[in-house]
Amino acid sequence: MTFYSRNGMLYVRINNKRLSTKMTDTAKNRKLVESYYRNDEFFNKFELNKQVPTVLELCEEVLKEKEKTLKNSSYRCYLSMYKSNIATYFTKEISYYKAKHIEKWYSSFTDKQSILTCEAILKPAFDKAIIREYIKTSPFLIKKPKLKSSYEIRPFSIDEVKEIIDYTSNTWFGNFFSISIFTGIRTGELLALKWSDIDFKKETISINRTFSSGYESTPKTKSSKAVIDLPFEAIEYFKKQRLKTGLKEFVFYSDNNKVMKQSHNLNRLLKRVLNDLNIESRSMYQSRHTFASLKLSYGERLEWVAYMLRHKDTSVTLRKYFKYMPNKVEKRVVFNLEDMATQKRHTN
Repeated sequence: MTFYSRNGMLYVRINNKRLSTKMTDTAKNRKLVESYYRNDEFFNKFELNKQVPTVLELCEEVLKEKEKTLKNSSYRCYLSMYKSNIATYFTKEISYYKAKHIEKWYSSFTDKQSILTCEAILKPAFDKAIIREYIKTSPFLIKKPKLKSSYEIRPFSIDEVKEIIDYTSNTWFGNFFSISIFTGIRTGELLALKWSDIDFKKETISINRTFSSGYESTPKTKSSKAVIDLPFEAIEYFKKQRLKTGLKEFVFYSDNNKVMKQSHNLNRLLKRVLNDLNIESRSMYQSRHTFASLKLSYGERLEWVAYMLRHKDTSVTLRKYFKYMPNKVEKRVVFNLEDMATQKRHTN
């Protein structure tokens, strides 16, 4: 055992571990430490064996727990957020951080979803520290900034859809875009679609899997795994694509005949097409929003659109796409209390 001083505080090194006694460095305190050295009483009393972990060590515990319950794609999202927004900021022991540090950290974000994802890692880490008595309170005492999601719904107009389909006619990409527009299937789910999932006789499509960041996984939510209708408008483009793939397993392949497990190439191709047509740039995922907005704006039933999008209930669909529904002028029902009273007397 050796003693040394740091900023006036007494430290002791035992078994190559440096521990703070949490006392000032005086001759009296050094003797006190030596007097208790023969047993664990001193170390238990002053909690010298209780080494305070870093925030990152506890966050890694949280991530290991999440890895057991989350889908691979969701876990990778959490891991990415951890590396880019937590690991670079919270590098010290967990007892170091106060509310002011959280406030400064909050200021580095520009969108709401990123904060929510990071909080789902950090807050449980600080909760663990409270339970293990490393800290007394969590620094998450302040309100997070009111940020909006950076993602924006920007569907294509019917005229833009026609232009793009005409421009990409007789190409696998044109078939992909058209089917996406006419079915509302998510990009990753459409990439993972197999011919065995399509029943032309029953006119149904089975959604069983998705590709996300190069990996195959189950669809986004429990309700996402379902059998939906094969819309009449999409049949033509499925048949055109069948002529291109022949007896291959998947519906879509890249130009070099490989299964596409990521949407990067699709977005690059779409960007090029939109640039050629002088149409505002958007991602391929906007085709799903286009399906919903166009169907509703032309009078399709909300229930059917929600069913095709595989939303949990119609309230989700209504909240997202209400502004695209036509304002119908309908005749209101007006009660005439006098007439109702007369009718009641006649029936007695």
